[in-house]
Order: sequence, then structure tokens, then C-alpha cells
Amino acid sequence: MSETQTYTFEVNPMTCGGCTKSVEKALNNLGGVDDITFDLEKKTVVLKTAKSTEEIIAAIGKVGKTAELK
Repeated sequence: MSETQTYTFEVNPMTCGGCTKSVEKALNNLGGVDDITFDLEKKTVVLKTAKSTEEIIAAIGKVGKTAELK
């Protein structure tokens, strides 16, 4: 497994608490994701993980959102 990194992703659309809950659930289901922090105003999620950015983007995509590494 690779080293844990801190990543920031812009997630769209992300406009409410329901959006953050669905993204958080998708990331938790992926496993190996820690310290998830959302900023609704900036539409970002910051997380620590050893998962690849591709795995994170795919997990977020499964809940109908797009994610872009910042």
C-alpha cells in the first residue's frame, strides 16, 4: 500500500448537507480514508488516504458527483 497523502478535491454539484453525506458515505465505503473535511462554500473535500486519486474520483462518481484534484 502506498503512503498516506492529503488531497483536496473540488466536488460538483455539492450544495447541501445531503451532498456531503453521500460523498462521505462513498468515501467511507471505499475504506482507508481518514480525516474527511468538507467546505460547502468552496465545494471542496479534504481527506487523508493511501488510495489513488483515481479510486477517490471513481468513488465520488458513483454518487453522481464529479471530482477534480486541486
